[in-house]
Amino acid sequence: MSNSNFVPVNDKLKALIPDPIELDAYNHFCEIVERMIINGHEAHKTIPNFEECKPEIETFKVFDGIEIPVHGYADLKGKMIIEDKCKFPKRGRVKKDGTRSWLTSKLPDAPTSDHLLQTDFYHYATGLPIYICYINEESFKVFHADNYEYLKPESIMSRLPNFIQRCKVRQNLLSISNDAKVIKDYIQPDFENFKWKNELDPDYLINAMNYWKS
Repeated sequence: MSNSNFVPVNDKLKALIPDPIELDAYNHFCEIVERMIINGHEAHKTIPNFEECKPEIETFKVFDGIEIPVHGYADLKGKMIIEDKCKFPKRGRVKKDGTRSWLTSKLPDAPTSDHLLQTDFYHYATGLPIYICYINEESFKVFHADNYEYLKPESIMSRLPNFIQRCKVRQNLLSISNDAKVIKDYIQPDFENFKWKNELDPDYLINAMNYWKS
């Protein structure tokens, strides 16, 4: 593969002016981005007719009992839906000399529940088969109906009632108010969830907790 494929990405990286706290992460990501793109392309090549797909296709669907259309953006859409999930490296523990190394994130043994929820919707909206590609700087894994039972159409459709119920909950919240300061009093966030962790913004979790207290 020619390096010309990576010129746009490299140009974007060079144009960035990272904050000093982000400099180490910026330098490391510059080193691995080309490998991740190559692995992503290799993952796509395992999928029949992937070259006919178009990127970032918006999908819509109106469900019975839900007044607001549900929409999302599929990474690639053709004769199938392809969803890419990049597993970026994580910082290791602080060493005795004060430095920290970078650790390659493990590729999962199965798609996560939130990723299934996302791709389930793409199937409801299009009826197309689903492929989920997990990619890191070393390798890739591709999950689909032939190697993962929960991506079979009948399994996806069995989860439709749960998906619609989630939509109803959000619709009911929006019927109370469109003001976030009002709606927050009807939601109890799980601040123990790892998704609140943000190494580049140490105050992210604290700010969220203070917002809910306000």
